[in-house]
Amino acid sequence: MRKEKKMKSKVLAIYLPQFHSIPENDMWWGKGFTEWTNVRRGRSYYPGHYQPRIPYQNNYYDLSDLKVLEGHVRLAQAYKIQGFAFYHYYFAGKKVLEGPIEDYRDHSRETFPYCLIWANQSWTRTWYRADAGKQILLQQVYGNEEEWREHFNYLLKFFKDERYIKVGNKPIYIIYLPQDIKHRKEMFDLWNRLAIECGFDGIFLIAMNTGWGVDKSKNLYDGYMNFEPMHTICGDTSYRQQVLRYKEEHIDNINKEKSLFKNKIYAQNTFSYPYLCKQIEALSMEYDNKKTYLGAFPGWDNTARKDEAGWIVPGSTPKRFGKHIEKMLHFSEKLGNEYLFLNAWNEWSEGAYIEPDQKYGYGYLKELRRSIMKYEKN
Repeated sequence: MRKEKKMKSKVLAIYLPQFHSIPENDMWWGKGFTEWTNVRRGRSYYPGHYQPRIPYQNNYYDLSDLKVLEGHVRLAQAYKIQGFAFYHYYFAGKKVLEGPIEDYRDHSRETFPYCLIWANQSWTRTWYRADAGKQILLQQVYGNEEEWREHFNYLLKFFKDERYIKVGNKPIYIIYLPQDIKHRKEMFDLWNRLAIECGFDGIFLIAMNTGWGVDKSKNLYDGYMNFEPMHTICGDTSYRQQVLRYKEEHIDNINKEKSLFKNKIYAQNTFSYPYLCKQIEALSMEYDNKKTYLGAFPGWDNTARKDEAGWIVPGSTPKRFGKHIEKMLHFSEKLGNEYLFLNAWNEWSEGAYIEPDQKYGYGYLKELRRSIMKYEKN
């Protein structure tokens, strides 16, 4: 008897669209602000600390040009990525950073698959210009049934796109912080009814497991997705978590002017890349009830955004990343998952990107392709 071949997991990379200017960011952060503004201001806090991060050949691209995103699509395809999971930002009818994604939907002939992640947090002044306090810049409100219908109607044009990723006849929709939505059951029930009326079998809702915890409302979702490394850091029970808490509690009392070594950033080195990869891999086979999509990451360092309050995860190299991806693909397949989520394609100011940079060139992409090709042959 011929052995049935198992379904192979595919890599989807999370994609940040904030590499173009918008009026709101001009007003809040200064004229011409984009994510590159954060990236350029990165600085080294200790010998060997890789900051600032510089894109390969100084490619500080502008996503207001559709050709740039299309170039990313072709590059991702060349290195075996199977789709992008675009962040989208929606505040009860108000859209921000929507331009590049809508342009791709409406005007691009590229066939690269994609889905959406609703980044449903309020925008607050918590980055490097946070001296004025945690001022709310754009409040996330969810409204009532009228607003929920309006949101669904906005999503519908994406869902109808042949390139939009679906599980069966259900378009995937991922929510970053679902537990923030008080009446989410009513909202999701409405969305599913509307999706069925539009010819789908409903919406394939995925709740993200983040540093904010896990939504316990298990009957509301078709699955979960681990947002790494924050999901694993949040659940870590080692002494490292205690050191992290100490830093957060005492950060305002540390004299950052004394030296580069004894500054506010010191505690973050407790979480190394090899350690977190081992933890992620060890936890990956514990999900045997509710469908849980696994996550992987190439690195983390958001000091360019948050200065000394940022988190550094040192020790990442292309080879270590490649080995991690290879293992996570096998674990993902064992769970019967269609996808493995990679954080991220281009989170430059969080140090979570696989795009070419000045230090490693195409190293991370090459290791990603090598690992995927090796996995696909097995």
